[in-house]
Order: sequence, then structure tokens, then C-alpha cells
Amino acid sequence: MTIKFIVDSMCETNNDILRRYDFDILPIPITFDDKTYYDGIDITSTMVLDFANKHKSTLPKTAQIQPLTITNAFEKHLKNGHDIIYLAFSSKLSGTYQTAKLLSNDLQEKYPDRKITVIDSLSGTTGTALILHQGLKLNKLNRSYKEITTTMTFLSQHIQMFFLVGDIQWLGKGGRISYNVAMIGNMLKIVPLLYFNQGEIKLYDKIRGQKKALKKLIHTVNTGLSKNPNQILGFVQSTAPELQEKAKKQIQKEIPIHNFMIPETAGAALTVHIGPNCLGIMYFDALPANYVNVCP
Repeated sequence: MTIKFIVDSMCETNNDILRRYDFDILPIPITFDDKTYYDGIDITSTMVLDFANKHKSTLPKTAQIQPLTITNAFEKHLKNGHDIIYLAFSSKLSGTYQTAKLLSNDLQEKYPDRKITVIDSLSGTTGTALILHQGLKLNKLNRSYKEITTTMTFLSQHIQMFFLVGDIQWLGKGGRISYNVAMIGNMLKIVPLLYFNQGEIKLYDKIRGQKKALKKLIHTVNTGLSKNPNQILGFVQSTAPELQEKAKKQIQKEIPIHNFMIPETAGAALTVHIGPNCLGIMYFDALPANYVNVCP
């Protein structure tokens, strides 16, 4: 039996992971200038930022992955006798999970001898990649399908994700906060800290000045990591590599973290949501007994 893993392009991995493991990535559609592009195929994060700079009042839009795209991705493997695990972008932020669940029910009837599991990651970006990575590792170790899906589901319920937002006005344009609040916050140099709470993006804190905001972010992460330090720490950044490196070094001064998952840069779909000069850090607040602390 072969297990095929599928994610969408909101799952941010890196070249080491892509070279070592076999999994499918479904591109998220992104629309601007009345044209639809596909994340990771014909649009980059730089294109998203360039568009936003030229159109001050609007942002590109992400869309749900089309049902036919999901069906084709599933059936390609089912026809070849493979089982499927699809790790979907948070159901609180996209309808893709629900669509995939409905489609998987229909396909299960068509392929009754195959296993199909759709998991709600309750996360995105490198948080989803950390969950995927454990599934891929366990599969390499020839663990059972049930153990893999159970572990990935458990990790989805224990992912912690925090973001330092570099451009509060981006949140205003994207509708996450009001335009007036964004304008005032920009004048006062307010830096929002966001976090994922059961799959939803919420405001964690508002801090005046990036230096203080970074200190708060690192303190929050270190406090959480201190309970389970033997794990892989995830990062993602949008036009903020120096900030990411600074945070990594400061965390390592307090917590003995040796393994990291760091994408080369944020993808186009993520950039639509977080904007430029943004830093994200991800970890688990609980670990299963079979956790593999090796990366890649």
C-alpha cells in the first residue's frame, strides 16, 4: 500500500523538503486585474506586493481551490491503487476543507477499497508544513495509515502560530481591521501580533514599535516552547529575512532548539493575507509519543 499526501499551496515548505519527499501541492487561485493566477505556478509574492504598491486601496484576492482540481488530484492516485491523506488549509479561513470532505465521500463510494482522509490543519503556512512533515516522516518509517492520520490530526489541534505584522495598513486594506484603526495605528507605529486560535486568525496584542513587538513575540514563543523544547521550530517571513534571523538567534539563546523548518520566503497566497515585513513563528504546544524531531 502506498500513501499519497496532498496539501494546498498555503502549506509553506522549503527546497529540502520538496527534494526529499513526494507529495502533491494544489495551487490556490489568486485574482487581480480581472485575471486569475495560480500560487506557485504563475504568480510570486513579489508580484502580489508590486500590485499592492500600484493599487493603494485594494489587494489581490485568494479563492477556494476548484472542486474539479481536488477531484482530479484524488482520482489520479486512487486509480493507481494508492491511499490518500489530504491536509487542508484551515476550515475557518477557507471552504476547501469542506469541499474536499464532500468530494472524498463520493470518491470513497467509487473506490471502496481505498482509504481517503481529509484533515483540517486548523493552520496554514509553515504550521501546516510541520504537520505534513510528521506524516511524511512516519510514512518513511512504515507506520500504519491509522497511526499517521491520528498523529496528523492530533498535531493539527496543537499547532501554535504567531505573526508579527510589519504593515498595519495592509490589514486595513484586507478588511481584517477597520481602515481608520489602520491609519491611526500606522501613525502611532503600532505593530500588531496575530495568532491562530483553533484555525482562526485573531489579534494577540498591539505593541508600539517593532523592537518591542519582536521582544514580545520571542517571549511568547519561548514561554510556549519551554514546555516542549524537543521539536522542530517553524518560521516564515515576507521581505523580513534579517528579522527572522534575529528572532531565531534570540530564541536559541534561551531554548535548545536544533531543528528548524524555514521556507525560502512566503508564497503568493500567504503574502496576500499578511503583506510585507512580516514574521511568523510556529510550534506545537503538545507532542505525541511518536514525534520525530529530525528535519528534513
